Amino acid sequence: MAKISQRRATVAGPAETHKHLTRGVNLIADLLAPTLGPIAGHIANQRDTRGPELLDDSATAVRRILSFGDPRIDVGAMLMRGLVWHTGQRVGDGGATCAVLARAIYIDALRMITGGINFRDLERGILAATDAVCAHLTAHSHIVASEDELSEVAFTVVRDRPLAGMLGEMSFLLGPEAKVTVQKYVAPYLEREYHAGANFGAEIASYLLYSDAARKQAVQTNCAVALVANNLAEAEDVIPLLEAAIASGAKSLAIVANNFKDAALHILISNHTAEKKKLDIIAAKIKPVGEERRYALEDMALLTGATVLGQGFTPSSRKATPAHLGKALRVEVDNGQLRLLPERQRLVDAQPEVELIRQRLAAMAQNDEDRPLLMGRLASLSGGMGTLKVGAIGKLEREVLAENAERALKVLSAAQQTGVVPGGGAALLHARAALEDVQFDDDARFGVQLIHKALEAPLRQILVNAHVAAPGVIIDRVAEAGQGATYDVLQEKVDDALACGVLDVAGVSEMLLRTAVSTALMALSTDTIVYHKQPKQSMEP
Repeated sequence: MAKISQRRATVAGPAETHKHLTRGVNLIADLLAPTLGPIAGHIANQRDTRGPELLDDSATAVRRILSFGDPRIDVGAMLMRGLVWHTGQRVGDGGATCAVLARAIYIDALRMITGGINFRDLERGILAATDAVCAHLTAHSHIVASEDELSEVAFTVVRDRPLAGMLGEMSFLLGPEAKVTVQKYVAPYLEREYHAGANFGAEIASYLLYSDAARKQAVQTNCAVALVANNLAEAEDVIPLLEAAIASGAKSLAIVANNFKDAALHILISNHTAEKKKLDIIAAKIKPVGEERRYALEDMALLTGATVLGQGFTPSSRKATPAHLGKALRVEVDNGQLRLLPERQRLVDAQPEVELIRQRLAAMAQNDEDRPLLMGRLASLSGGMGTLKVGAIGKLEREVLAENAERALKVLSAAQQTGVVPGGGAALLHARAALEDVQFDDDARFGVQLIHKALEAPLRQILVNAHVAAPGVIIDRVAEAGQGATYDVLQEKVDDALACGVLDVAGVSEMLLRTAVSTALMALSTDTIVYHKQPKQSMEP
């Protein structure tokens, strides 16, 4: 190994680079592969003082890994760690499948390149085959038409029938753009609530403003709404808002601001708790920051007709008039959320913005960092909201339940948008038919052959995990059974995927394949690794 500096770093050349990358790639793939399928193992993670935890969520498992103590392993391992973690963040599930696919593509491609095949030609064939497979998945997806189908998709994530049934119901009733908040309870519990209107992150400015102190909830109906982009610190900052609401004839006022300081808050509490009060008051501190906060305030303005005071060229709250206030049928603040029920006409007025957001999302890559923000805005402006309440006695079990539910909600949203395909890796296997039309006369044909072979890797791993004696025979039987078939591991038979409820999401399957291909090609195009003496470690991959 050539030395750059005895103190700071060493460098691995091309021959050693892929040897080291392969070790890390295999280590993560081997770790996660046993978690695939309904008959799968768990990953045991030994914690310092709290005993071991059993994990079946690939994203959580890899996040626990900061280093293997050897930089020659860490480079490939951290590449795979990032792939798995970001896959979970984007679509909620599929990290283990993505790791198995990436490993299959990388190892086979490395063997071909070592044998003398040109990397660029191989890459061209791989990308063309990937496009053909994704187009096939889209063309053969089945639009989700029932609550039961959504529940079956949810079960592939949570492995809990009652929870899967409730998730399927909520997703079906609220739609793909719904916003569902998951709440954890310190007891075995499973319940859901549905809320009309838009949902924003906010908390009450003072417990003295609760209308129901026992439930820690503040509710006002038919109220005026004031939106302020900055802090309300002095009495002079809030008195004009109160006067404007009274002048408009309102009986209650909801104020949403960045923060409330002592003097301003004292005025609000004094007016709210006075015996002969003229206004009932809710004061909420908005939780999002930066760009997300700006959009939240603008969306509230769109739904209420209020002017966001103190933002840009708008006047400050000290110059508020009745014309600056909006209206809402209901405003509710509890559990860190502000729920706003707008007048029907306001929802109609918001439709142009809703369509604009949908167009931006349609043109945006799945891994775009702005996508979660736009999805949240779309849910708020579209009106579908709910709360899922899950509980367990143990803290760890509660955390797992809540995390699995949140993962499943992402998957269900994608299922409604892109449809479902045969699960258990069968859809990828059937998509090999699309490769018959991808023809090359040069080395690019080996890239097509490589993808053809890699597409069976997830199903093969599921069969291995289920201790099936002859995985190759089952794979052939599934392929021969046609597009809608899969292997039901629990029933030990080849069956129609829709009939037996073994389903995957078409859009998620496409994203997993593209992510695996991208990661494998990035690793293959790496010729040199620089090892630092003290590399930085991060909880976020």
